[in-house]
Amino acid sequence: MRVRHPAGRAGRLWLTDRLDLARRATDLLMQKERVLLREERRLAVLHRRTLADWTDACGEAQVWMARAAALRGTRVIDLLGLPGEAAVELDWRNSMGAYYPAEAACILPDDAPNDDLAGTAAMSGARSAHRRALDSAMQHAATRRAVTEVDRELAATRRRLRMLERHWIPALAAALHDLEFELEERERDDLIHSRWSQREEMR
Repeated sequence: MRVRHPAGRAGRLWLTDRLDLARRATDLLMQKERVLLREERRLAVLHRRTLADWTDACGEAQVWMARAAALRGTRVIDLLGLPGEAAVELDWRNSMGAYYPAEAACILPDDAPNDDLAGTAAMSGARSAHRRALDSAMQHAATRRAVTEVDRELAATRRRLRMLERHWIPALAAALHDLEFELEERERDDLIHSRWSQREEMR
């Protein structure tokens, strides 16, 4: 990778500034990588926990559905339905460039009175279990999205860091080294020429 830069002493100043800037950027990216890595590990634990909660809630819902179906038959699905729609509220967070849902709330319609459910423990149990399963699914989906976004930003940060460490900084350092060598050679030639001129004048 070759770096195009101004010639002479202006080039030396230009390269020195760019090299300092690249090194500071590397330090900042390394700090960002550490923060994102900690967040990734925290979210991975949360992801496993929400998956376990969702799995357990689904199992419980299936048990209650089987009980309700044994009492009411296939009509149980219609009886368990609620008027209205479920909604999800997400609280988004921006952490070191990763934008992801930090908290989630599932808003479900209120239970409507239903004479067919009165005094039926299996039916009310099935409805409550399915509400918990839906909430668990939403929590897991939000956590999964958070893990995905943090992983994406962490990968991008590592790519930028590798580009700086493996390509940009070595190229700037090599260009600065070559330019300084060239300037030293030029100064040495100028000094030799100046001394030669002085000797010629003294003759």
